[in-house]
Amino acid sequence: MDQISSEQVQTPEVLVSVAFDKAWRFVEKDPLLAHNLRTVLHSRLRAFLECSIRSGERNTLHLANEAIRNLRAELAPSTKQ
Repeated sequence: MDQISSEQVQTPEVLVSVAFDKAWRFVEKDPLLAHNLRTVLHSRLRAFLECSIRSGERNTLHLANEAIRNLRAELAPSTKQ
């Protein structure tokens, strides 16, 4: 019998929750995002995770990393002047 990894049977809600926890540990300490309201960071992070899951991603580490990249691209202050 083939073994199925736990991530393959997890619902999208569980994937979002697990990936959110992984990403949040980084986001809450990220100096580039510190100027943002916590509620904004939470909602945008969750939105990015949900979008990636709808696109088919199921690896929670990939989900977390992609959401962090997107969050920084959207909310981190620009260094260009």
